Amino acid sequence: MVKKFTENLNSLCDAFEMFKASGRSLSVAYENDRLTEIRQGESSGMSIRAVKGGKIGFSYSSKPDEVDAVAGAAIRMAPYGKPYNFSFAPRQKSEHTRPYDARCGELSVEKLVGLGLAVKDAIKSIAPEAMAECSFSGGVSQSRIETSAGQDCSEQESSFGYFVAAKITEEGNFLSTYRYRSSNGQVGEDEILEEAREAARDFVVARKHAPVKAGRYRVLFSPGALSDILMPIAVSINGLNIEKKTSRWVNSLGERLFDERVTLLDDPFHEDGPGGGLYDGEGVCTQRRAIIEKGVLKGFCHTLSTAKACGHEPTGNARRAVSSVPQPGLHNLVMAGGSATREQLLAQAEGGLYIDQMLGTFTSNFLAGQVSGNISLGYAVQGGQRIGRVKNCALNVNTFDLLKSHIVAISGEREWVGGQYLPWVLVEDVAISAR
Repeated sequence: MVKKFTENLNSLCDAFEMFKASGRSLSVAYENDRLTEIRQGESSGMSIRAVKGGKIGFSYSSKPDEVDAVAGAAIRMAPYGKPYNFSFAPRQKSEHTRPYDARCGELSVEKLVGLGLAVKDAIKSIAPEAMAECSFSGGVSQSRIETSAGQDCSEQESSFGYFVAAKITEEGNFLSTYRYRSSNGQVGEDEILEEAREAARDFVVARKHAPVKAGRYRVLFSPGALSDILMPIAVSINGLNIEKKTSRWVNSLGERLFDERVTLLDDPFHEDGPGGGLYDGEGVCTQRRAIIEKGVLKGFCHTLSTAKACGHEPTGNARRAVSSVPQPGLHNLVMAGGSATREQLLAQAEGGLYIDQMLGTFTSNFLAGQVSGNISLGYAVQGGQRIGRVKNCALNVNTFDLLKSHIVAISGEREWVGGQYLPWVLVEDVAISAR
C-alpha cells in the first residue's frame, strides 16, 4: 500500500519526503511526598513535505492513515513554502547499531509506584525534613522515513528517565537538590536509590549557609552547571546560525578556539546516550563526529537544507517531531575527561565555589558567548569540602574566553546531563556578584 501511494505521490509532485512515527509510554510522578500522576499514553502520526513548482509544502496529522489528506494539504501549501534548494535523502543504509531495550515498553505501574515510595524512604533516611519529589518514565517508539530519492529507512527506539529530588519551601527560601538521567535503556533500581541518597546528602550540606562576598574566584562546575556553560558552543555550531551568518564561527573551521584539553564529540551511537539513532530526522545516516577536537573547531550541525546553503556536506543532524519540520541539533554531546579526580578538583578549588545549578541562563546572549544567570545551587569550598550553600549570587562569563584561557583542570569522571556526557571542570578568575 505504501509503495502504491508513493508512486502516485511521485506523479502529483516533483519530490517528497514522508515521516511516520508511533510509540507508547508510561510515567509516574511524586510531589511533596505524595503520588500525583500516573500517565499511560500512545501516540502516532505522520507528516509529508512535498515539492511543487520549486517550493516545499508541509502538512501533518496525528492519524497515520490520513496519508492522502496530508499529501494533498502539503501540495496545496507548496506555493507558500520555502524554495526547494536541496535534495531529499537518497537511498543509504547505516553500518552502525544502537542498543534497544524492549523492557522500556513493558514497565508496570505497580513497579514504578513502589520505586517512588522507595525513593521517598531513601531521602527521608538522610534528610528527614526534606520533601521528596521524583518521576519515572519509559517507552518505546518506531519511526520510518521514505523519500522520492529512494530512501526507505525505519528504526526502533527505547527510552527511560528518572528525576529524584529533596526540597523544602520556606518563607524567603526555596531549596531543591536533585539528580536526573535519561537513557536508551532501563536504569537499575540500585542506581536510582543511590542517586536519591546523593540528592539528600546535597540537601543536608545546602541547608547550611556560607556567606560569600563579590569578587573573583576559582569555580568548580558540576556537569549540570557545565551544560549551561556549553550553550554558546551548541548555538554557534547550529547550521541555521551558520547559514544566516549570525555565528562568529562561519569561517573558523580548523581554527584553535579553546584550550587543547577541550574535546567535544557528537555521538549518536553511545551505548548509554538518550539521543541519537542510526538515521536523523530526514533519513540521513548519522555519524560520530568531532565538533571540537583538542581545542580546534572541526564541524557544524546541519540539516540537508542548511548544509546545501553553506556548501557543506550533510552531517546527519536533523531533529524533528511529527508536527515540525527538521531543525539542526546535536545527538549526544560527549566531552572528553581529564586526568584529575573530583576530590583533587575540590582541593584545588580551595576558597572558591562549587556550582551545581544555574537559573535564568536562557536569557543570555549565547551567540556572543555570554552566559549569565543566578547561582541557584552553589557551595563555598574549604578544606576540600563543600561547607554550605551560597545565596543571592550570580555570574556572568564568556564561554569562549573561559574555556580558552581559564581552565585549571578537568575530571576523569563524567556524568550524563540529559543528552550530554560531561566532566567536572575547574576554572579560575571568575567574577561573582553577591548581595
